[in-house]
Amino acid sequence: MRDTTANVGMTPTSKNSMAASAAATKTSGRQFEMPKIELPANLRELAKEVMAQTRGNYEQIETAANEAMRVLVTTQSAAAKSLLNYRTWLMKVAHGNFIAAFDFAQNLATAKSVPDVIEYSRAHARIQFDALAAQTKELTDLAHNVATEMAEPIKTSIASARENAA
Repeated sequence: MRDTTANVGMTPTSKNSMAASAAATKTSGRQFEMPKIELPANLRELAKEVMAQTRGNYEQIETAANEAMRVLVTTQSAAAKSLLNYRTWLMKVAHGNFIAAFDFAQNLATAKSVPDVIEYSRAHARIQFDALAAQTKELTDLAHNVATEMAEPIKTSIASARENAA
């Protein structure tokens, strides 16, 4: 019976030569001997220069990659801090609007006449309009601060890269 688990399609002769080759490799440690070639001195120098230049390029790339990572981490930290400030600001605004709405509802509940309802509504609208203007200004300032804080590490990195390039 033929062995069909391995060496499918091989003749007994090719199996024997493979076994002989494997045995030769086991005994000698290597199947082929590489010829020793002596390189000319100028070629060795060229190879050394290429290796030195490659190492220098690698170090520059590594430095640039580390700087880029530092900038990303700093920018991400600024973004996280800004997001926290924005969420805090939103909670403050929501709380103020909630209080204003309850005050308005309380005033309406105590109104004795239609002119009182109109006066409370006008006063509430004015207060809300002023609050909206103040909130818009605060939000604009907050957005400006976020953009400035996130752009600062990038600007610093670009300036540093320009200095290193010069």
